[in-house]
Amino acid sequence: MSTKETVHHKKQATYQDKRNVLNKAYLIEPIIRHRIQDSIFYKQHLYLTNEATILPIIVEHVKYVSGTDSSGRPSPFICCLLRMLELEPSKDMIDTYLTQLGFNEFKYLTALALIYVRLVYSSDVVYKTFDPYFQDARKLRVKLKSPIFNEVKLPIGYSLTYIDAWVDELLTRERVVDIILPRLVPRIKFVESGVLPPRQYYIDIEQANSDNGDAVSDDSYASDSD
Repeated sequence: MSTKETVHHKKQATYQDKRNVLNKAYLIEPIIRHRIQDSIFYKQHLYLTNEATILPIIVEHVKYVSGTDSSGRPSPFICCLLRMLELEPSKDMIDTYLTQLGFNEFKYLTALALIYVRLVYSSDVVYKTFDPYFQDARKLRVKLKSPIFNEVKLPIGYSLTYIDAWVDELLTRERVVDIILPRLVPRIKFVESGVLPPRQYYIDIEQANSDNGDAVSDDSYASDSD
């Protein structure tokens, strides 16, 4: 009879991509999701909305980017995001949310659509969708979880960001507005396989253009003086 003890090794848990869940609302953690569904704003404005009727709610009530406050109360922004995840709009509808038929008038609708894309779509589609917005300098208000006090002891409840900075946060941070973002496949993998081009840094292009413009103006000045 063998005296050796049988050792059972537990398998290491592998990362499960939450984008594969059947109900996209589960991309938001249960505690926050239940708080949103129990909130007055969700019950009053979002409970019976569809892909079309949610638009006037977003335009009228979403005036800043935020998750939950220090007391755990959900903001209209994250409430509308949960409802979008529950509705699972078609790709054509999401494209309409992003561009608004070319008018780009409602920036918080664009911000909501961008975080929806980040949560639901595959990594290569996320990069393709985000690329045009690195040139978008529209301002966004961000509500702080707790107010901070300035030099004269006045409370400040909001900060300022931009659409391009918002896109960068969605690509680089693990958690945004109290939501854990799914992992992204590094862009270099898609670049090496030819699926995507390298990321363009538009500030370098603008700087190069301005330098070229300065060189042309110097030459023209020299030719005029001759």
